Amino acid sequence: MLNKLAEFIMKRPMKIILGGVVVFIALLVGATQVELKTGNDTLIQEDTQEYIDNFEYQAEFGSDPIIIMYQGDGIDNLLTVENIAYMNELEEVLSYYDEIFTINSPVSLVKEFAGMQATEFEGGLLTVSSGLADVATNLTGMSDMMLANANTDDIDAQIEQLTTAINGLITGQEQLGIGVTSLVSGFTNYSAQILTITENIQVVIDDLDTDPLLATEVADLQAENDALITIATEMSNIATNSAALPGIADNTVLGLQNILLGLTDMVADQTIMTAQLTTLATSLAGVADGLQAMSTNLGMIYSNFNILEPSIPTEQSTLDMMVYEDGVIRPVFESFLVGDQNMMFLVVLKGGVSDEKIGDIIDSINETLEAQGLEDVTLVSGKPVLDQSIKSEMMGSMQVMMALSALIMVVVLLIVFRIRWSLLPLVIILFAVIATIGIMGWLNIGLTMVSMAVFPVLIGLGIDYSIQFQSRYTEELAGGMENE
Repeated sequence: MLNKLAEFIMKRPMKIILGGVVVFIALLVGATQVELKTGNDTLIQEDTQEYIDNFEYQAEFGSDPIIIMYQGDGIDNLLTVENIAYMNELEEVLSYYDEIFTINSPVSLVKEFAGMQATEFEGGLLTVSSGLADVATNLTGMSDMMLANANTDDIDAQIEQLTTAINGLITGQEQLGIGVTSLVSGFTNYSAQILTITENIQVVIDDLDTDPLLATEVADLQAENDALITIATEMSNIATNSAALPGIADNTVLGLQNILLGLTDMVADQTIMTAQLTTLATSLAGVADGLQAMSTNLGMIYSNFNILEPSIPTEQSTLDMMVYEDGVIRPVFESFLVGDQNMMFLVVLKGGVSDEKIGDIIDSINETLEAQGLEDVTLVSGKPVLDQSIKSEMMGSMQVMMALSALIMVVVLLIVFRIRWSLLPLVIILFAVIATIGIMGWLNIGLTMVSMAVFPVLIGLGIDYSIQFQSRYTEELAGGMENE
């Protein structure tokens, strides 16, 4: 079998060389596809139930989080508007990554509180707007009612008529003294006239009685009217009894003059009250118009409230109102605190995110913190960060390991293997290492800490086998030992 293989190779040297070059190039391409792996798939088989359950859990609830620790001297120096603003800026930077499952931080709680307050404010705007509209309507009605009550045209006409009538009575009483001889015959008619006047006065009293502000004047007028009625009754008796006619006439004139003075004062008071009611009604109308305008503006704000977005507070007092309740920090904020000097910012990744994307996310976090000047008071940690550090160290260690192995092999070969082409085994093992890595790349076998440990063994065994093969080949060329 080996002789046939040797004969096949010897008859087709160029094809074998060309095929070897093609295979080597393919292995080089495969070597570029090898990935460093530190995940769970390096510890457990992907087809096991435990791995499948963990994969489904990460797809539903997210993978391991990246943890950013903010350091400060006390809670008051952690939950500040400056730190909240820095966290919000970091959230905005990370929001462009679809590979992030969720971000949990005090900023999320602050925005949630702001959203709740915005909802309350929106409902409050509608309530206040409706309330102001109702108040404006009521004030307008009161203003119209006051203006109607201030219209005293009818009352003024009646008072003028009454004044004229009283003046006529006064004139008649004065003439009564002249016609003493005809007094008895005129008493009956005069008494009737007085009763008629009292009826008119009573009409005026009834009209004025509806206004509580004129209660005193109405009472006085009622008293005077009652006096007239009494006078009329007495005059009727006098007419019957024919006695004391001169005194009654004088008293009647005096009483009528007092009534006239009372009516004059009532008219003056009524004029002042009318002016005051008119001024008050006008003021209430202006207030009603102002409240109606406020209601309209608030209604417009409510209608366009959707264009307003809740934001983080810029005043420490506003932030403290959200963070503290009755002077005690709320439990939801306390969950992000680690002791009194550390505050967490969690970036939960989706399951199955590539190492390259995880590296990009971590770099974005570090660059943002550096731009904010917080690199000295923050710590970026978590399993994804640790995995990236391990991969970086693995790559560096592998490069150092391969370089040292090659250097040691060169020294050993030059010292121990003192023949021509003494470094040829190193070249052969270099091809072997490249072929091994290329095959791993094509088979999607990642480099792990375990597989990396194989390379020193592979180099040692390969060098040993290459030395033996080269020695045997050299002997055959020299025609030394016989074939075995």
